[in-house]
Amino acid sequence: MRLDIYLVNHFNLTRKQAKRLLDQGKIKVEGRKVVIASWEVERKAKVEVLKEVTPPKADGYYLKVLLEDKDILVVEKEAGIPCETSSISTVPTMVAIINEYLKRSASHIKHHYVGLIHRLDRDTSGIMVYSKTKEGNKVADQFKRHTIKRKYFVLVAGQVSDEQGKIEGFIEKSPLLKGGQKVKTATPEAGRFASTEFRVLERYPHATLLEVKINTGRTHQIRLHLGSIGHPVVGDKIYGKKGAINCAPTFPRQALHACYLKFHHPLTGEPLEFVSELPKDMRKLVDRLRLSV
Repeated sequence: MRLDIYLVNHFNLTRKQAKRLLDQGKIKVEGRKVVIASWEVERKAKVEVLKEVTPPKADGYYLKVLLEDKDILVVEKEAGIPCETSSISTVPTMVAIINEYLKRSASHIKHHYVGLIHRLDRDTSGIMVYSKTKEGNKVADQFKRHTIKRKYFVLVAGQVSDEQGKIEGFIEKSPLLKGGQKVKTATPEAGRFASTEFRVLERYPHATLLEVKINTGRTHQIRLHLGSIGHPVVGDKIYGKKGAINCAPTFPRQALHACYLKFHHPLTGEPLEFVSELPKDMRKLVDRLRLSV
């Protein structure tokens, strides 16, 4: 039986409650955390439901808005802010912060709608688009068709020898979270195709600043792909382990910033383009590296 159906049938939960608990990492099957709703549960498996996390309050958080109309909202996410609630969340999610923003800016509306269209990792900063209406959700179709244009600033360990390149392959998502790798390379039968392009912006003695374009949007795609060629993202605590370069600079998060987003408005069809500069913490690191050249 699917895990979410099992939770509904055996723990008297709604499907929404089951999904929230799965997203928070609060479901264990045979002692191991499972986060995928379609995970198959055997008849005699031991399933545990841990105490749900109370989401932190979002009042007082600043939200940088790049564009807002009645259907969509384009914002910049700060590093350290999660897109969704998890078992380790000590800060509010982006959705919660946006809801608080809308309460202040449109207090005449009693119930606000915020649609999560795509995700960035908790420690990745940069541009994101959200929907404010059901009609605005149509922008998600462009993500599914991979017609969205997305670029990232990425600082990687070591000197990348080629001026530009493309990394392609199949990625398989792991349903069991053990504090380590979340996705891995896979066969065409088991995984989903992923394509990443990069070009060198600047080189330093022990690191390289890249502009990365993703042609597909898979979980941890950039981090896995760059680690696979021996140049893990600086500060990456998961995919940087095996490919660690001892002399690479240290950084408290993965040095990854979503700097460019281009898509068409879901209702008007107008082309929209957004650019974001290096965030303050990455800029300081790059300035230090420039002095070492």
